[in-house]
Amino acid sequence: MESLAWIYQGKHVEIMFHSIHYIDSLRYLLGDPAMFSPAGVELLAKPRKPKPKTLTTWEYKSGLQVLIDVCHTTWQDDPYAIFRFEGTEGVIKGTIGLMYNYPTGRPDTLEFMSKRNPGFWFSARLDGMWIPDAFVGPMASLMRSIENGSEPETSGRDNLRTLQVVFAEYRSMAEKCAVRPEEISA
Repeated sequence: MESLAWIYQGKHVEIMFHSIHYIDSLRYLLGDPAMFSPAGVELLAKPRKPKPKTLTTWEYKSGLQVLIDVCHTTWQDDPYAIFRFEGTEGVIKGTIGLMYNYPTGRPDTLEFMSKRNPGFWFSARLDGMWIPDAFVGPMASLMRSIENGSEPETSGRDNLRTLQVVFAEYRSMAEKCAVRPEEISA
């Protein structure tokens, strides 16, 4: 029971109830860092009251680096959520607009640069926000799987892998070192 109290007092709230959605989406898009990275997952988090800030970095064997920086509250009342993916051939960066003027938010942003055009950033025009749209696909997949008796795209088994990454991030935060998700029992 003590561990549940710890979760709800804010030490685990940011990742378990918020960033888990980014983690799950990135796993879907990029694969598991555990499968590709000797460095694994590293999380530097500073739980703050009332809300924390997290800085998450993932390393992949391919050279891909992922950065997620989320801050729900700052002394200047300027919450933000940014992401950056750096690969061997280019960079993608952006913001998750929901964090700005929550809960109204603003459209997400997405920019990218390629080695083919170094120094020139391309911007994608995004009219919506990642949330709630990010939940439409998984929920539709779940409904289809119920209708036809198949397994949804993001199954319970797959969700356990997301939780493995989440708990690797918690361990990384506690031990202040990189942790591979496969070190966490599924």
